[in-house]
Amino acid sequence: MIKEPNALNHRKLSTIYGVTVATPDLDEPPGTRDDRPRPSRYRFTAELFQLFNSITAHCYRQLAQKDRSVWERLFWLLMLILEAATLVAIIISAWGKFTANPLITTLHDTIYPIELVPFPAIALCNNNRISRAAAHRYARQLADKDTERRNVSYFLDQIALLGRLYDFDYENLHQMTRFQEFLDLNDVSNATGMYSALETLAKVVLGWLSPRCEDMLLRCFWKSIELPCMQRNDMMEVRRTQYGFCCTFNFIGHNEDNEIHPPPYFLDVTGPEMGLVLLLNGSTNDYFYNLFNNIGFNLQIFNPNEVPDSTAGGVNEQFVHLGTETFIRVDAITINSEPDLLRYSRQKRQCVFRSELLKYGANYGRSSCVAACRLRSVMALCDCVPFYMPTAGAATGGKSITTCNLQHIACLNKYKIKWSTVITEIVRIPGLEKEMEESLYCPECLPSCSDSKYQITTSELPLTRSYRNGFSVTTGIDRMEEVAVVRIFFGQPETWMYKQDVAYYWFEIFSNFGGMFGIMAGMSLITLTEVVYFVGRQLVLVFATRSWSARALRARKLNPELLE
Repeated sequence: MIKEPNALNHRKLSTIYGVTVATPDLDEPPGTRDDRPRPSRYRFTAELFQLFNSITAHCYRQLAQKDRSVWERLFWLLMLILEAATLVAIIISAWGKFTANPLITTLHDTIYPIELVPFPAIALCNNNRISRAAAHRYARQLADKDTERRNVSYFLDQIALLGRLYDFDYENLHQMTRFQEFLDLNDVSNATGMYSALETLAKVVLGWLSPRCEDMLLRCFWKSIELPCMQRNDMMEVRRTQYGFCCTFNFIGHNEDNEIHPPPYFLDVTGPEMGLVLLLNGSTNDYFYNLFNNIGFNLQIFNPNEVPDSTAGGVNEQFVHLGTETFIRVDAITINSEPDLLRYSRQKRQCVFRSELLKYGANYGRSSCVAACRLRSVMALCDCVPFYMPTAGAATGGKSITTCNLQHIACLNKYKIKWSTVITEIVRIPGLEKEMEESLYCPECLPSCSDSKYQITTSELPLTRSYRNGFSVTTGIDRMEEVAVVRIFFGQPETWMYKQDVAYYWFEIFSNFGGMFGIMAGMSLITLTEVVYFVGRQLVLVFATRSWSARALRARKLNPELLE
């Protein structure tokens, strides 16, 4: 019997990438199904060998060639396993190095113009912290209020104790307590009706005949142009520093609430005549309480966006002696960080962008952060704030801030060493556990990501009277041993600029890993595409095979019913 050509159409055939999967037709007569050839059965090993024969990666076809012995195939299999293990180890090691050191600092420019770097901030502090004339006036005021009629000399000795509010040292705590009790009763503030250490120090340190900035600064020059030193909106201003109230220049750091300061000064010329030149008056006869065992001035040079805090780093100090002309050459190094670093956490990049922590002002500074951290510690341990510490950035929780007085000296002295040692992370070093516990822990006070560092080189010459005609800084000064000249200037018109950037961008990591895959395993993107195609093909084949099997099983169950 000759079968009609259409009889073959009763059996539907589905072909998927060379593997034929048959789908039974339920309308076909039952007796004709067994006469038809069954479709080829799906086998994963056959598919895998086909992949080995056609893949672009090296050495895999050695496993599928039929003319090779079992020992040869086993050898190539071991080689491929060894290559894969080596590749995985190299990838893990490389990725660990990428994540451990994601940033890199490189020298970007060796002729960075100095006019793009702000001139450093200057803090000038007289070593004499209490004026003798001011102390005499204050002693007479206290003697007039004393019911025991003690003389002025007695109160001069007591006023010297107020100098301990600077260095926190003490010898006779009982004497300090008695004098503080006397001040609480007799030297009260008109506004609060209570004793105020801040007002007292303002009287003694800032007022009357004390070494005020107006008295210390005789002449001020900027770029060889003489300018008023202490008039309103001019060069110098009085600001708080670690040594008390001092005369400052170009200091725009945030250390007071609601402070508004002009933009920083920039200098586009170099040389001793073209920087900042100051003529200082020593007032040696007015010394009453000096912080250091010399007569002169303490000069601090630091970043304009920071506050002068030596414990936070970045502060260069220089003592200026009377009767000398001091030349201070400043060399700057600038570090700029790319905005891509913001993708990483502060702990990973170990720095803070100036716009990140706005609670320390419009421009973040590490020293401002350390000062606020120290202030919080002082308030927590001694329940007061030293009069010269800035209060900006301190969270008081709604509590009023008490200025430290003589009764707090014992507590301040106890933790003096703690506040002078700052750490940002706890490192377990054998033998230094106690030092770590006694240090001031400020984890968020990291360096600024973009910053300017200043280094100074000083030289000092004896100051002699000039008899030449024409301009001179010391014109009109007869006693040179009572004055000092300071010249602060940039040493060269260019500086170095470093750039901090991401060590590897995504395309560099992609290229490095691609090279490793190519060398070790002979793989490429085409190989990856082939593997993805193979996996997808197997999923489709497995799904189609299971679907055909289920339909065939239902068809066999229907056969007895059709026969009946």
